[in-house]
Amino acid sequence: MPKKSSGKTTKMKDRLIGGHSIVASRERRRKRMAEIKREKRNNVLTAFVIFFFAVLLIFSTYAWLSTALNVHINTFKMQVSKNSGLTISLDGINFGSYVEISADTLIHELEGVYPSNTNQWAGSGLIPVSTMGARNNNTPRFDIYISGGVRYRSRNKTNGFVTVELYDEKEASEYNRYIAFDIFLKNDSGSPISDNLYMDETSFIELDPEPEDGEEVGEEMDGLVNSLRVGFLKMGTVPKKSPANIVQGITCNNDCKTIIYEPNSTKHSALSIERAANFGVDLVDGEPYPTFAWKDGSGQTVYIKNTISGSPLLDPKYFALQNTIKESDFTSPLFKIPDGITKVRVYLWVEGQDIDSLETNSTGAELIVSIDLSKDNSGYADN
Repeated sequence: MPKKSSGKTTKMKDRLIGGHSIVASRERRRKRMAEIKREKRNNVLTAFVIFFFAVLLIFSTYAWLSTALNVHINTFKMQVSKNSGLTISLDGINFGSYVEISADTLIHELEGVYPSNTNQWAGSGLIPVSTMGARNNNTPRFDIYISGGVRYRSRNKTNGFVTVELYDEKEASEYNRYIAFDIFLKNDSGSPISDNLYMDETSFIELDPEPEDGEEVGEEMDGLVNSLRVGFLKMGTVPKKSPANIVQGITCNNDCKTIIYEPNSTKHSALSIERAANFGVDLVDGEPYPTFAWKDGSGQTVYIKNTISGSPLLDPKYFALQNTIKESDFTSPLFKIPDGITKVRVYLWVEGQDIDSLETNSTGAELIVSIDLSKDNSGYADN
């Protein structure tokens, strides 16, 4: 994979990603948005789309410190690039070009074919959490920290504190605060040379500009949209003809890799900028701002002013910089994908430590989310 350099700016525009140039990918995204609108008018389920309906309550600090904030999910689909030898599965047995993701497909339909799964579905709605991903390269789960909300030690609600707990994904659950599930990617390159897997440039998370109810969505919702994250935990790979129990049992073997995608890293509403300034944080629309996620300290009680990303009061004992792939950074691969079947755990959550989720307030909105994966043909290079 060639690296970016100032002397190759024009050449980068024609660089191939999964068989398509960046320019072509942007055109594909534009066409896809048009297709989504046409299909929506005909009441047809749109592939690769999530519609979120949220009813949000006012609160006084970071979103993940309040259990009142939630986002309900209707549909969720993932697609892999066609005609590249890449297919996707939820059980490691049945492969195709896309998978539908819901409580039925993740929880109920897998009981007989993938009984050991620990998939998580947000049946009561997404509630903000915080994570740095997996704690090391031999951990097959993200460390997800949750909160029961702010507690106060005085009647006038000053000196607020929060207690944070580490969630344990021991078994499948239909009612969680976030979404997590295993996918299996089959690569039929037939070569010992690994291909590169990318988040395709058609992937995005955006407010629906034309919601079905016709109601205009206010800027209060932008903070929530801009705080969404998609995470990948790449595990190991086994031969394509391996039995189902071997495929489903793939684990880290000291080689797991965490990738966190931040699709709206540079977008900040005027309201988010105003609220951040109240805490001494200089937020500029069009520029990314670092997120300091909870890293350690389950069961610890922390003063809420010590939790705000960018604040000089941020407590480094509990928080660290969350490394993410920023929006439009599709030129670098997520990870290598060898010939065979690779297990990947996918996460979707609202990152409460994102500065844009500060004091979020909304009466509801619809989001359009697309998660598309593509790969190059490095594995065919010497064939």
